[in-house]
Parts: sequence; C-alpha cells; structure tokens
Amino acid sequence: MKALLIVLGLLSALLIVVQLVMGLLIRNGQASLRTAHFHSGSLMVLVALAYIALSLSAIL
Repeated sequence: MKALLIVLGLLSALLIVVQLVMGLLIRNGQASLRTAHFHSGSLMVLVALAYIALSLSAIL
C-alpha cells in the first residue's frame, strides 16, 4: 500500500507540472495543445483523487 501511495503521489506531482507547462505553452500561442491539456487535466484530477482517497484510508 505504501509503494502505491508513493507512486500515485509522484505521478500526481508530475501531472501538475505537465499541466503548468502546457498551460504556459497554450498561453504563448500553441493552441494545438488544448486537447492534450484537457485530457491530462482530467487524468490529473483522477490520480489526485485516488491518491487522496487511498491516503485517507491508510491514515484512518
């Protein structure tokens, strides 16, 4: 369980950084990344919620 939480935490952090970079690229004129930005945002939310749920269940 601990290894899964570590992997989900690292994946969550990586996805947040990717979202930031893609957002900056879109803002600077690369509008072709909009779909990828949306899909990685959805994945980021899913991974973050799984990480939060598993962390809370491990604590409680």
